Amino acid sequence: MKLKIVLITLSLLLLVSGSSFGAATTSPPPDPGWPRVLKKNGNELTIYQPQVDSWNNYSDLVFRCAIAVKTAGAKERKYGIAEIEAKTETDHGNRTVVLIPQKRELRFPNLSDTEASTLRNLVNEIQPPVSAMTLSLDRLLAYLESDKQSQQQAVELNLDPPKIFHSAKPAILVIFLGEPQLQPVTPDNKELMFAVNTNWDVFYATGSQRYYLLNGDSWLTTTDAVKGRWVPATTLPPGLSSLPADENWADVRQHLPGRRETNPPVIFVSTEPAELILTKGAPNYATISKTKLMRMTNTDLPVFLHTGNKQHYLLVAGRWFRASTLDGPWAAASKDLPADFALIPDDDPAAFVKASVPGTSEANDAILLASVPRATEVDLTNPTPVEVSYNGEPKFAPIDSTTVQYASNTSDAVFLVDNSYYCCTQGIWYTSVAATGPWVYSTRVPAAIYAIPVSHPLHNVTYVTVANSTPTTVVYTQTAGYSGEYVASTGVLMFGAGMMVGAIIANNNDYWYGPYRYPVPYSYGCGARYNYAYGGYYRGARVAYGPYGGAGAYAAYNPRTGTYSRGAYAYGPAGSAATRSAYNPYTGTRAHAGRVDTAYGSAGRAAVYNPRTGNAARGGYRSNDYGTVGGVQTNRGTGAVAWDTQNSQGAVAKGRNGNVYAGKDGNVYKRDSSGDWSSHSGNSWEKNNNQQARSSMDSQAQARSRGNQMTQSSSSRQSSSYSRPSSGGGGRSGGGGGRGGGGGGGGRGGGGGRR
Repeated sequence: MKLKIVLITLSLLLLVSGSSFGAATTSPPPDPGWPRVLKKNGNELTIYQPQVDSWNNYSDLVFRCAIAVKTAGAKERKYGIAEIEAKTETDHGNRTVVLIPQKRELRFPNLSDTEASTLRNLVNEIQPPVSAMTLSLDRLLAYLESDKQSQQQAVELNLDPPKIFHSAKPAILVIFLGEPQLQPVTPDNKELMFAVNTNWDVFYATGSQRYYLLNGDSWLTTTDAVKGRWVPATTLPPGLSSLPADENWADVRQHLPGRRETNPPVIFVSTEPAELILTKGAPNYATISKTKLMRMTNTDLPVFLHTGNKQHYLLVAGRWFRASTLDGPWAAASKDLPADFALIPDDDPAAFVKASVPGTSEANDAILLASVPRATEVDLTNPTPVEVSYNGEPKFAPIDSTTVQYASNTSDAVFLVDNSYYCCTQGIWYTSVAATGPWVYSTRVPAAIYAIPVSHPLHNVTYVTVANSTPTTVVYTQTAGYSGEYVASTGVLMFGAGMMVGAIIANNNDYWYGPYRYPVPYSYGCGARYNYAYGGYYRGARVAYGPYGGAGAYAAYNPRTGTYSRGAYAYGPAGSAATRSAYNPYTGTRAHAGRVDTAYGSAGRAAVYNPRTGNAARGGYRSNDYGTVGGVQTNRGTGAVAWDTQNSQGAVAKGRNGNVYAGKDGNVYKRDSSGDWSSHSGNSWEKNNNQQARSSMDSQAQARSRGNQMTQSSSSRQSSSYSRPSSGGGGRSGGGGGRGGGGGGGGRGGGGGRR
């Protein structure tokens, strides 16, 4: 499939080899740092970190920054302020914003008009007014007041707990989506079958009527996959020795006959997404200073004990649950969480959970980051063919409380509104006069579709909108809701709709879980957790949840080819930064190294195209003895590069004090190590005792410090026992593939592989 797309990702010059994602190289942080220095003809311009005043529609930026000019031969620097209005291009994959100035004013307070004019001319020569630069998205967001920005609308989510198991002994959790469903490994041989609705390797031998489960390098067996007792297998069915000789079964074949299991784990089985608290022996706890909380230290999941009310608390998918013992029963706790959770110190290993604590700055940050839109532009003159496969003739069912009907026998997100059909796949809207196509890009989406309630599994498409259209192009934007990251009415970002989806599975709905095993969106079954540094939710589950990390797409049936695709080999929320191929059941996309790969390139997630400006940008970085140099080029103009700032963006001044600020009152301020402020008189720094100015500058300093910390966290991807996405992932043959003969997989609204 080919698609003309004007998304141009920020291409980083790869400098360092050795990536945990299977790539050969890694790259330096997209924002090279501050202050930045530019030199020309012996003159020197220092640009201090921008201070953001507003970011309207996440497109039009107003900011100011302190500058310092040192002319050739001079000993002292002259300080001024640059006030800039700029268009922006956001690269979500690299967490970078490209600033393209539209208007710039330079002020040099306390200097004569003649000297100020000379310095303005010199600055314009060193860095022309249209010169673009890059700024970390995290540094930018730190200045914004969340209540003044457009954000994802809050929705009422289900907060009920899933099944939660606990074991102090080695254990695994086998999840089937509904009762076990079996299909032949090869269509012409029904002696050996495999379970298509679990992410584990589960086989069934029709001759002996026994199930066989591959756990690592050993085999377990039982007569009842859900209720039976799993024991070490002494023999294996003959059919396993004749598995198809392709990559999809390679991992299974290499464990034949396998290691003889002498100490089998505890086996928990669930027919709906569930969670497992697995401790290494009896629970161990560590105190959290200034709170009544203790965090559990010998489990992968974030579990706490509140010493005041004697309750245990578990966080998963952004939801809190409480129980007096780890064995339950568990109850919802998101709406009445003890105040101690908001008091967890920033340097505590469990501080990351504050992103799921209502009212905290971390929770506001998560919502703000999720609300920054991603954009994709398509060419109407070069449409991409889309094929929707149905099981039989297309069938449509009404969506409660709306005038919309949805296709109930396809894994694609297809809707019927006012005798027209609409399909949302990989962040793109299509329309047709018939349910079977042909499909063309849609330049408008009926308002009725945006009334689809959050209780419906296709609610995620309501976060994809048509932002702009021309006779030749359409621009679609999406926020994190399309990836199943919803803002709850409690004021935190959560993953998925919760147990309403689990109820759909349990009820064996003919579409969402029926004989054709289409993928089901989910909140639980992978230990989903939020980490701001990784840009959203990722799967926190490890080997106890299976070789592929937890509940996922499982095996999808393709009615067009009559085959199954083992989509289970990719799993987890989108944006999973440390998995080889993380699967998002809400979009049908797979994430690689923090980006989501679709038939449309990055579908806007790692792109820097902005529909409101019509610009695309790319950047590069290099390092030298002086510092890190960053450059940006854009396509603004008549198809030509209008800016090439490889030489005008500047190098980071190593060791240079960056505590210089532009005040809103027009003065330049400097903060010393004790927190005191001085303002520049034109010739020297003088202590400033104006309380109003000091209060304003303290607020600016706090925003800068916080933005720097957030940028460092995002850039370094620092790991801890709580915040590190577990290694491994991907799955057989790199995530996805064609067990059962190929076909497509992929989730509703995502398109999968049937294209």
